[in-house]
Amino acid sequence: MIRTIARPSRRRAGLAVALAASFALTACGSGPSTANAAAVIGDDVIALDDVQDEIQWLLDNAPQAQQAQEQRRVDQVSSEILRSRVVHELLTVAERRERLTVDETEVDSLIDASGGVTEAAKNIAVEPSRVREVARDQLMLEELGARYQDRLSVHFVGAMITESSVEATDSETARELGRSIAADPQRAREIVRDGGHQLVDQRISLSDALTQDPELAISAVFGAEEGTVVVIQPSQQQPGWLVALVEQRSLRSGGGEKAEGEPVDPRLLYWVGLRQLQPIADELGVRLNPRYGVWDEAGMAPAPSEEEVTGYQWESRTVAP
Repeated sequence: MIRTIARPSRRRAGLAVALAASFALTACGSGPSTANAAAVIGDDVIALDDVQDEIQWLLDNAPQAQQAQEQRRVDQVSSEILRSRVVHELLTVAERRERLTVDETEVDSLIDASGGVTEAAKNIAVEPSRVREVARDQLMLEELGARYQDRLSVHFVGAMITESSVEATDSETARELGRSIAADPQRAREIVRDGGHQLVDQRISLSDALTQDPELAISAVFGAEEGTVVVIQPSQQQPGWLVALVEQRSLRSGGGEKAEGEPVDPRLLYWVGLRQLQPIADELGVRLNPRYGVWDEAGMAPAPSEEEVTGYQWESRTVAP
């Protein structure tokens, strides 16, 4: 879920809280220990004490956190705090690689439009010391989304699974199909047809998806690396699971130019930018302390357990061009 303050006339009116209502930590033989960490991203650690201190500040000061406590939903507040901190770490990498910049006066305006630091902290559910960081991250994600909107395209093959049977639910059928395709990607089309499913074979640009199917545009289909099989629910309004082998992920050189035609809502660009952090998350690896659940690769947020993730993905063998 995303909560935003309205942005009239394309002008930014306030900070957005990306309450992603949808992300096992296992011991690893190398890398930083997770004993005192809320999360580990590559070699970087998010301290457990920092997250716990922020949760306590919100419970003491933020009405929405206090309401969540009364409703026994503090875990959702904790999840969002950790999500925003993980996103910040991933975005730090993207900032360096993409040479992203943010106008600090825009950061000031965004905070002012949200009522100042103290009010913004209560409204967006972060402690005051992190308000500016979160505001910069929001603007930077919008910038990252704008960088990719006219450059990225994908070609994927697979199927939409919409029906359950006595033997398996639609989710189980989709996952089994996804695993079969990942095991033998060269036969992806044949596997789909042999399973009695209608083949989906689509090549689409991110800019077209933003116009035609925004939910697909911000899904793991546009965040997964080439050769990855994703199994996701592409729409919140319509049932069904999309099984998709990303055969090609093409990124045109350049970027940063103003797109022609109707401008894209900054809130949507925020989600596009967030999705483009997925390759970095997959590359570095994101591990959570078990108290916060697991990292949902498809949802780019914490999930309570492996059984509650929003989607699945598998690396397949190399796909021939």
